[in-house]
Amino acid sequence: MAGIFWCKVRITLACLIALSALAQRNFYQEAIEKYQSKQYEQALPLAEAALGGDRNNPAYSHLYGSILAALSQFYLAEEYLGKAVALAPDQPAFVYDLGALLHQERKYSEAVPVLKRAIELDPANLTARLMLARSYVFSYNELQLPNFEELTLEQLNYIVKKDPRFPGVHHHLALVYINTGELTKATVELNTELHYDPANAQARLELGETLLKLNQYRKASDELQVAAKEAPQLPGVRFALAKAYKADGQPAKALEEARKCVEIDPRFAAGHYLLGQLYRDAGQPELAKQQFELFKQLDNSSVPSP
Repeated sequence: MAGIFWCKVRITLACLIALSALAQRNFYQEAIEKYQSKQYEQALPLAEAALGGDRNNPAYSHLYGSILAALSQFYLAEEYLGKAVALAPDQPAFVYDLGALLHQERKYSEAVPVLKRAIELDPANLTARLMLARSYVFSYNELQLPNFEELTLEQLNYIVKKDPRFPGVHHHLALVYINTGELTKATVELNTELHYDPANAQARLELGETLLKLNQYRKASDELQVAAKEAPQLPGVRFALAKAYKADGQPAKALEEARKCVEIDPRFAAGHYLLGQLYRDAGQPELAKQQFELFKQLDNSSVPSP
């Protein structure tokens, strides 16, 4: 009997020691370490355990939401990042992470007020400013802000003033100027972007297309040839290069690039139309007809049924 008693005592003590160790375990810190080392699957249950111990701790909700976002569980991530902001509305990192998530999800109209608040709390957050600038542009149809271009330029110019080498800022400035028809300004910004980031094929494509609009066909084709080497599988580059060669009076090269465009992306409707024009101009009416028919099929398929 005494042996059984002492056995029970030992088991009880072992349980108490285990519970004590569990109580002393810092789940939050462990979750942060796993999150920082990008071990998101391992971090999630630890963050959940921390949150279970105190559901009103904004840092716990923020970490849990951040891990969910990293795991692409965006709906739940929004919920917990939003809760962190509600519990601690003056924490810049919490507000920024919620705004960044909304921007990532392309919920631009929802992102605008959150990112504005993030910048109010931390004016030096240049990434938040770039996201806000993008959100102004992409939410125009929803928010209908009459001065959205002015608001966009305000954020982008602030970034340039603080850090002229900030990735993508000159490219985004150029896109605003293209939209407003200020093509000369756009070329200056695109050249600046490419000075800092020569491998930015998208910016080089925009530069080529802008030069094409300015009737600088040879310069356009030179830039687009570089873009084609940097991004050979980008159909938009081949399409723009074909247009540049066509405008510059080089139909054979234009035909070659237009063919490459539709080979890369057979559903590129405008590429088929351009190829049809080039075949027609080359005296190949049957091939031209085929391309125009393909254009019609693809163009009609993109129109919603009534």
